[in-house]
Amino acid sequence: MRRPTIFEFLNKQPALSGKKVRLRPRGPEDAADEYRWRTDDELCRLDATVPLAYTFKEFLERYSLELEYPGLTCNFAIDTLDGMHIGDCSLFNISHFNDSAEVGIMIGDKKYWGQGYGADTLSTFLTYIFQAPGINKVLLRTLECNARAQKCFEKCGFKPCGSLIRGEHRFVLMEVERQQPL
Repeated sequence: MRRPTIFEFLNKQPALSGKKVRLRPRGPEDAADEYRWRTDDELCRLDATVPLAYTFKEFLERYSLELEYPGLTCNFAIDTLDGMHIGDCSLFNISHFNDSAEVGIMIGDKKYWGQGYGADTLSTFLTYIFQAPGINKVLLRTLECNARAQKCFEKCGFKPCGSLIRGEHRFVLMEVERQQPL
């Protein structure tokens, strides 16, 4: 019997529940929040991007296509346990050659910063990722100046493993490995 791919495994999960958050597939109902976060100067600076320069209507067209054709990325909305949409996380750059993948996370609603929602999101996500076949290492990159994010990632087991310079941005590369092989 064929083992499911990481995409099949994660995408068949209706929701991933943690102590403070619930991760669920992103949907059309998340578009307004996503647009607001992707046009926020501070959030974009922390994500090493620039704010979107197109209208909500244009964003919605692209967002709808991304939902319909996700490609090789698993995207989840982050909700509080009482249903408030506060951010998103994703798994991408999946390498079956290296048994690795990269994660990204954004707590877009700033009212939830510094309260453990990011750490619970990553811990919950990692638990499910490491239950899937073929992923033994998870990587991420964060801005060198983002000490708060690095502290969160270290709390979740990530360790610095290198650095990267892209244009004007300096990143810390971090990784965490599966504790027990499948």
